[in-house]
Amino acid sequence: MAFKYHKPTRDKCEVCEELDRTITEKPIISTYVGKASSANNYPFHNWYNFVLGYVPDFPLYIINKYKITPEHTVLDPFMGTATTNVVAKGLGIPSYGVEANDYFIGVGKTKLTWNIDIEKLNRYYKKIQKRIYEIADEYKFDDAEDNLFSKSGTLKPYTEYNTYRPEGLEARYISDKPFAKLMIIRQAMSEVIKKSTPIEIYNFFHTAFTAIIVPSSNVSYGPGFGIKRARNDYDVFGLFEQKVTRMLGDLDNVKKSENRKTPFKIVHGDSRHLSEYIDESSIDCIITSPPYPGDHEYTKYTKLELMIEHDVVSKADFRVIKKRMLVGSTTNIYKECNDRVYVEGNPLIAEVTDEIQKRLEHDGATSGYEKLYTKLVWEYFGGMAIVLSEALKVLKKGGTFSLLVSDSHAFKMVHIRTAVILKDIALRLGYSDGLIELWQHKRSTSHGYNLREEILTLIK
Repeated sequence: MAFKYHKPTRDKCEVCEELDRTITEKPIISTYVGKASSANNYPFHNWYNFVLGYVPDFPLYIINKYKITPEHTVLDPFMGTATTNVVAKGLGIPSYGVEANDYFIGVGKTKLTWNIDIEKLNRYYKKIQKRIYEIADEYKFDDAEDNLFSKSGTLKPYTEYNTYRPEGLEARYISDKPFAKLMIIRQAMSEVIKKSTPIEIYNFFHTAFTAIIVPSSNVSYGPGFGIKRARNDYDVFGLFEQKVTRMLGDLDNVKKSENRKTPFKIVHGDSRHLSEYIDESSIDCIITSPPYPGDHEYTKYTKLELMIEHDVVSKADFRVIKKRMLVGSTTNIYKECNDRVYVEGNPLIAEVTDEIQKRLEHDGATSGYEKLYTKLVWEYFGGMAIVLSEALKVLKKGGTFSLLVSDSHAFKMVHIRTAVILKDIALRLGYSDGLIELWQHKRSTSHGYNLREEILTLIK
C-alpha cells in the first residue's frame, strides 16, 4: 500500500497561548543588542554565514555574564562555522571546537587563523586572479554570434565544464554558466596553490571559493531548502573578488592585535564522544547551539559545498557524515540508532511523544517519515543526554554549559519545550543547577506563533 501524507491539520497551540498569558519577561536580545542581526554584519563571521547559525551576540552575552577571561578555556561541541570560537578569539580566550560536518572543519580553521602573512596572501591572490581571467578568455560566455578569438584560436564552449559536475548536481541547482565560472576559479586556484603551499593559504582561498557557491546558484535557504527561478548567468568572478577583499580587510584590521595568536583546536568528530577528544576537567565554559527537534537535515544546508569541494556525492558518502550527528531529522534515523536508552522512561519526553502518536492516529497519518516522528524525538533527547554526560567529564567543577535552543512545533503541531526537557535530563545526570532565559522570539510563518528561543545554562 502506498504511503499517504497528510498535511498538518492544526494551526493552534494551547501551550504557546498559555506561555504568552503567563510569562511576561522581555527577550534578552531586545535589551542586549536592540534587535536580532545577521552574522553577515560582523568581521570574520561574515566569511561564511550558515543559515541555521546564530549571531555572535549570544556567546558574547554568556562570556560577559559568567566573566570568562583569557585565563579560561571555552568549548563549542557543535562548532558549526565557529561563531563561538571566533568571539572567544577576539577576546583572547583559548577555545576548542568539535564538529561532525567535514565542510565546516576547513571553514572554522580559516576563520580562526589570524596569524597569517597578509602580503603572501595578496601575492597568491594576484596570481589566482590573473589566472582566472586567462582561463576565462578561452571560453565563449557571450551568447551573441560574433567572431571572437582567443590566443589559442576559436573560443571554447563553457559547457565543457559540465564534465566536472558532481553526480546529482543538476543545472536546476546551479546553471551552466555560473557553474563553469566556479570551476574556472577552482582550476585557477589548483594551478597556483601547490602541495608545498602552507595549509592556511589553501584554507583561506577555498573558504572564499565555497562561500560563493550558494550565492552563485539557484538554491535558497529560508531556512527551508528551496530552488529559485534559474539564473542563467551571474557575476561569479566579481563575487569571488568581493569575498576575498572582505576577508583580507578583516585580517588587515587585526594584524597588530595580540589576539591573533590566541590558541584554538578544532576536532573533526562526534559530540557524543567529547571525553575522547578533550582532557577531563579542562573546560571552564561550554557555549553552543545544538540541533533541536525541528526536523532539519543539517547536511542538506551544505550539500552544494560538500559535493563540489569534498566530492561527497552518494547516499553512502552523506551517511558517513550524518551518523556523526545527533538525530535531529527523520532523514538521519538508522536501524542502529539507539540513543533513546539514555532517556528511557523520561516523563516529559513521553508526554510529548504520546501526544504526537495520538495525533498521528487521529489523522490516519501513514507516510514513512511521519511514522518516525516519535522515534526521532526519543533519539534526539537520548543523544543530547549523552552529550550532557560527556560534558560533565570535561567541565571543571563550577563550570557552565550554555545552550541556545528553540521550542518546536515540527511534529503534528505538538509543542516541544526543548530547554525545559534538556534541563530535566541534565539535573538527573548530576548537574547542580540550571537556568532558563528567553533569548528571543522566533516567528514561525507556518502557524503564526512566536516560538521561544531560550538559553539553558547548566552548572557542574
